[in-house]
Order: sequence, then C-alpha cells, then structure tokens
Amino acid sequence: MVVYLNGTAGSGKSTLARGLQARWPKPVLHVGLDMLTSTMPRRFLGRGAEADLGARWVVGDDGRLVRIDAGPFGERLLRGIPRLAAALARAGNHVLVDDVLLYPWRLADVATALTGLDAHLVEVRCRPETATLRLRAREPDRPSGHTEAYYSATYENERYDLRLDTDATSSEACADALVRHLRSGVAPTALAAIRAATVRHGA
Repeated sequence: MVVYLNGTAGSGKSTLARGLQARWPKPVLHVGLDMLTSTMPRRFLGRGAEADLGARWVVGDDGRLVRIDAGPFGERLLRGIPRLAAALARAGNHVLVDDVLLYPWRLADVATALTGLDAHLVEVRCRPETATLRLRAREPDRPSGHTEAYYSATYENERYDLRLDTDATSSEACADALVRHLRSGVAPTALAAIRAATVRHGA
C-alpha cells in the first residue's frame, strides 16, 4: 500500500502521516520531500552558492519568494521520491509519501512510477493564510510568500482518491477519515486516470 499525500508546506501532511502511523496496525514508513531534501548539501538549496543545480529560491525586490527553480540535481531528487516509495512498497512495506506536486510534469511522473501498486493519491489542503502561519512558527527562516508562490500550482490537479481539508476538520478527524478510506476496500483510481489522460494527450 502507498498513500501519496500532495499539499503545500504547512498544509498538515506530516501531522496526518503521524496520525496514520498511530492508527494503522502495521508499520507505515513515512518518506517525502522534506526528508530527502534534508539529505542534499545546503549549498544546493535555497540561497546556497550552487542552488541553481539543486533548488533555488527566487526572491523579488520586496524579499518575498517568487518561485522555486529546480535544477538538474533537484529534478533527479523529485523523480526519485515516487520511485523510492515504489521500491519500498514492492519490498512489502506500507508507505506514506509526503510531497508537494508543484511542477506540472510531476503528476504524470508519480503516476508512472507507481504503476501496478495499490497507491492512493490524497489531497491535503488548508487556506494559504493557515499554511503561512504554520510555516512561520515552524521555519521562521523561510522567505515570506512561500505558500502563495506555489499554492495554485500545487492544487491544480482535480483527480484524487481522497481530499482532506485541515482547516475544516481537525487533524485527528482527518487521520480517522484516511483510515476509513483505506479500510473501505475501495480500489484507488486517481493515478490510473492520470496515466490514461497522459497517454491520450501524448505526454
């Protein structure tokens, strides 16, 4: 089983992951963007000297984040996330992935990497204002505007097996809803639909 969470930083994905781990009878491995990004040398990230090769924060004159540009090392890391999840799942593990599907190509790439697996695509969202407050408390060194810079792009996809709103529902209730969904026995369809659409459009 793979549970693939998509949502902006501060949307509540990590809290939801811990909630599933506490409720699921078997171990659920939690991997994702923040964990893997933390393994990359800092000079390739943010404002680092070689961030153009990893992930560059592009900041405007007002000091607010405009966009995040992924270089070749950053793109390889992003492509590796769903493939790591797939490898862990094929070895018999339950896996939860905590990710931000910011770039348009990533959705089809995730769908392709998870072909043949029991993989559930789950949207986790909250209001931009809520995410900003959570990020400010958690990571005060992030530039302002971080959430607004990629909020719309992250939530552009409409195909999900489950959608959770951490503003409208408590973290405990969201975790309960995820467990109910996984125990319902309903087969996931979102990633298969994304793969089919990708083929139809020749992507």
